[in-house]
Amino acid sequence: MAVTKKEIAEHVGVSRSAVSLVLNNTPSSTISEETRKRILQAAQELGYQEKMATPKICFILYGRSPDDPRYMHDLKVVEHAASKLQYATLFMNIPATAVGHQKLQRFLDKREVEGMIITGDLDDTLIRMIQASNEPYLFYGGTTREDANIMVLDHRKGAYTAVQYLIELGHKRIAFFSGRLDITVHMENLKGYYQALEEAGLSIDKSLIQASKEEDGYELASRLPLLGIEHSAIFCVNTVIQFGALQWLKDTGVAVPSQVSLAGYGFTELVKLSKPELTTVYVDQKEKEKLVDELLDIIRKRKSSTPRHAYLSEMTLHKGGTASIYMP
Repeated sequence: MAVTKKEIAEHVGVSRSAVSLVLNNTPSSTISEETRKRILQAAQELGYQEKMATPKICFILYGRSPDDPRYMHDLKVVEHAASKLQYATLFMNIPATAVGHQKLQRFLDKREVEGMIITGDLDDTLIRMIQASNEPYLFYGGTTREDANIMVLDHRKGAYTAVQYLIELGHKRIAFFSGRLDITVHMENLKGYYQALEEAGLSIDKSLIQASKEEDGYELASRLPLLGIEHSAIFCVNTVIQFGALQWLKDTGVAVPSQVSLAGYGFTELVKLSKPELTTVYVDQKEKEKLVDELLDIIRKRKSSTPRHAYLSEMTLHKGGTASIYMP
């Protein structure tokens, strides 16, 4: 007859929940190392047959829609990398509201996972809650705080590389389409845009810089002709904006890329769903898989109080079909 967790608990003289925490490999400060060893030894001696539960990490998306293709692509990358290392991945979507904060606190109190990767529109409330939990964590983008564990994409380099590519194709009047410019990611994108223009000796025309809080590429693309802003190319800070801009150009009979070229930053399912495929610069999957490696190293060294800062800056160009040589 199979040995149960209850029998192990009675044999060792501890609670069944303590046995579950140890056999499920769940981090818990209430289980001493000595008790843990006793439980594992008893399980072995009594012939406990159940496989050890797969350790888990959690991918938390904060303040963003759960169906946002940018973050869903990142989730798939994390799941793939974690599974190769025998970790399961949980997903949580937390709105930036009081109700969302309560949901997050209940999750943190349960201590069900080994560590967390947190991304989205991070704010001080979220950061304080995660750090106060004393659980291993890694913020992915959204903050550059010196007192936190962070891994950040080189958003400046991504924009710089894409705009430089358009310049190499002969474009000089390049629009910049963005979401809110007070967000760190977009501020870094703008710096990369400026850098590429300045290095090429091109003047900066701020009328070419267009932002939409809703990140509505369709609406952004409609502005330029209405405002009489001449351009031959557009750089978009993400593929959602780029896809929307492409739809407006197609709907109004503007040929892409022969009349207007589009280049973006990032890689989502929209890149290949688009006709033509989107031209974009991105950090590839193998580079992003370092997220999981970094988190697991934080888990192993969880007693370290030194904040971890890591950067992903190796860019790849997907040529797609929305950018071509400038033809006056």
